[in-house]
Amino acid sequence: MANKKIRLAVLGTGPRWISLAKVYMQHPDLEIVAVCDIADGAAEEAAQQLKEHCGCEPKAFTSYEQMRDNAIYDAIFITCDPDIQVDYAVAEMDRGIHVMTEVPAAYTIDQCYALVSAVRRSGVKYQLAEQTRYWDFIAKWRNMAQNGELGKIYYAEGEYLHFEEKWDFYRNKKTGKRVWTNDCSYENDPEYERTWRYRTFTDPILYLPHELSPLLSITGGRIEKVSCMGTARGESYTKGFDVRDLECAIMQNSNGAIFSLRAGFTTPFGKKKHTSAHWYQIKGTNKCVEWSRSTLDYGKSYDLTNGWVEHPDWTCVSPDAPDEFKKASHGGADYYPIYHFIDAIKNDKTPLMDVYKAVECAAPAILASESAKKGGILLEVPDFRK
Repeated sequence: MANKKIRLAVLGTGPRWISLAKVYMQHPDLEIVAVCDIADGAAEEAAQQLKEHCGCEPKAFTSYEQMRDNAIYDAIFITCDPDIQVDYAVAEMDRGIHVMTEVPAAYTIDQCYALVSAVRRSGVKYQLAEQTRYWDFIAKWRNMAQNGELGKIYYAEGEYLHFEEKWDFYRNKKTGKRVWTNDCSYENDPEYERTWRYRTFTDPILYLPHELSPLLSITGGRIEKVSCMGTARGESYTKGFDVRDLECAIMQNSNGAIFSLRAGFTTPFGKKKHTSAHWYQIKGTNKCVEWSRSTLDYGKSYDLTNGWVEHPDWTCVSPDAPDEFKKASHGGADYYPIYHFIDAIKNDKTPLMDVYKAVECAAPAILASESAKKGGILLEVPDFRK
């Protein structure tokens, strides 16, 4: 692999892939050879866009089986509905294909075990395409933790409160086309079905890896215990939709730190500077750091010597990053997953966001969802490394 381009197939060409296509094609060692989507015309449109804007000519397919049997590729990026992606990922790894999947990596504990087992028996590379861990201010906090500047970390907090007035809650069963709407009457239309996003927002805490991934990269360890509470379904802002507006989890890390994490997608909430819907803070015995709480302020630190200090230099994009990183979406973070995935394949490395880190971000959220359904009971998270 070291001296050849990696031939990549893409399963799912919806809005997420469209935002990534030009970013990924910046990689000099990557060739996109196949695209697949069940929605009418979606794969063909994606293939045409890649031809026009990126100069490649991938084959277009309308089913996974069709692509599997008729395309030749070394790796696959699975960006279809994340709650059904594990079966495809396991099947591809068992065929010797390297796999990268989208966030969240899994929606059940059994799926977490399935991913780990597939990597162990196949020996291929698996990576989760989680990108917030690569933001520059997260890297700065990680360095501060590693050099002892924060002292002993005893608390970590994060939230993902991402409001959109209209989400793609429904999909046409025949065409596969999604409908972005705040009209819940589609629920009673037999031609439409709920999308993965609707299914996820039923328990929004499931979509927590964008908070756990960067925080765990700073604190180290893994989440061992989880408790969670949530608002009642469809009774706050989202009347008519069977979703929770907010879920909040308390977690205990293996190194003794307490995590407070919350997620919600259907109630109005203002954006933060640079990170939009994401917010984080870390408290240590020597220093505390927190991100901007709005578009009006900057990240801050606190210690006994200096008091509160704002840090306008804390941002998402490293000023020293190459242009292909700086120009990527999600605050310059979207190029990192494909960069590390290709590097792991070509140089036989463990991916930076490997299967263990992936399930260690997914499993606590899965059990938090279960805890909320059972009134906030305390649940233990399995150790997938054993």
